[in-house]
Amino acid sequence: MPYCTACGSEYKQGAKFCGECGTGIDGTAPVTARHPSASSNTTQEVVLWKGKPASISDRLKGVVRLNTTTYTITSQRIMVKTGLIGKNVEEIELLRVRDLSVAQSITDRMLGIGTLTVFSDDASAPQLLFRKIRDAQTVKDVLRKAVRDEKIANNISYREQI
Repeated sequence: MPYCTACGSEYKQGAKFCGECGTGIDGTAPVTARHPSASSNTTQEVVLWKGKPASISDRLKGVVRLNTTTYTITSQRIMVKTGLIGKNVEEIELLRVRDLSVAQSITDRMLGIGTLTVFSDDASAPQLLFRKIRDAQTVKDVLRKAVRDEKIANNISYREQI
């Protein structure tokens, strides 16, 4: 039996490529398998908004570094990180978001803050609150656009039964 010139292993008479290294018998380059990349249709995750609670008490906590809640909206998910010593991270994929709501008291309106509520199909967090964030309506609009873009990119639409 003949031997491969690249790796030295035996191959069957009449073979076009070495079964071990993939080099062509006539000396051509090895053949590599073509597998579709898992990330070929996914995009890089981009942070769209990041913030912390902004009420008066939260601002005081921030001065002494006790305000440990961070809200993040990316192009693919929503994250709420809380905790000083023990950390808790709650995440919701944008594809699971059903509805958004902003609530503001009179005091909140004077301070320019509000609470954004995210309603989702997530079993562990059907409601996620962004408490006392600055410019809550703008954050809601950023999140709404991100949810729409993610659902369009994944060909997801909803039908309501009446």
